[in-house]
Amino acid sequence: MKLNDITPEAFVCHTQTCCPAVFETDAGSYVIIGKKLSIEAQALVEGRVGADEFVIEIPKGMLANAK
Repeated sequence: MKLNDITPEAFVCHTQTCCPAVFETDAGSYVIIGKKLSIEAQALVEGRVGADEFVIEIPKGMLANAK
């Protein structure tokens, strides 16, 4: 899989650690780095998350402004 970083400039970290990010893949999908939801927030989507899935949170506007 090849990744192309399309993270909007406003969200790019200069330290390269613990930063949200959006990548476009050569497989026609996106890879997203975000924060793990709290137990309370995970309960809000209970039953919708498959065994091989994770639910994350990213800043609003991050996808709308992707390169």
